[in-house]
Amino acid sequence: MTTSPQEDEWDTHWKTLDEKRSVFSLLSVATRRLVFQPAVAFYARQFFRKTGVFVEMGCGTAESSATMARDGRKLIGLDFSAEALRAAQHVGRMDALIQADILSTPFRSQSLDGIWNLGVMEHFTQSQIRACLREFRRVLKPGGVILLFWPAERNASRWVLGPLESVIRQRRGTDFAFFPDEISRLDSKHQARVLVESEGFKVNIIDFNWRTVFIHMVIVATAQ
Repeated sequence: MTTSPQEDEWDTHWKTLDEKRSVFSLLSVATRRLVFQPAVAFYARQFFRKTGVFVEMGCGTAESSATMARDGRKLIGLDFSAEALRAAQHVGRMDALIQADILSTPFRSQSLDGIWNLGVMEHFTQSQIRACLREFRRVLKPGGVILLFWPAERNASRWVLGPLESVIRQRRGTDFAFFPDEISRLDSKHQARVLVESEGFKVNIIDFNWRTVFIHMVIVATAQ
């Protein structure tokens, strides 16, 4: 099976984090475990039903979701990176893992109870984000919930990583970034609300607070 340049880029990203064990990769692991695991568990507990089928769309290693309560839930991880899914197998949290594109998922219409992801939406163009949201809306049952952890444009991570990226670019004389391009970070809660509600969701809350160390806006919305 052939892969797209985007898939190759993400495969390289996850493979590099797994193999090099650099300071950055170790900090990434620590952030996922100490910050995002408690945050995902908290918001899932507050807004997801205790039973049903829930999919992490763009699950990566799925490590950030490792402490989400199962209760009566079936948890599925979906990603187009084979490297990420191999890592997710070792985490062992998901009941199933699927390699697929979140713009065109294999799920039946109105078959899912909830969808979540972390650090995914900012990698898409505006038209792709809308297509993503429409696909989420298609596969969710009426009343199903999306839980999106979406980085703000001015977030704590960029305050640290942005200057480091600049220094590394200057020293190497080449382009450099710790993550694949984040072209659609959120400027405001208002922007997030307008975008999500324009695609058939009702926003319940948008948080930007200490639970994600002021990195992600957390958007919780219900399919109408």
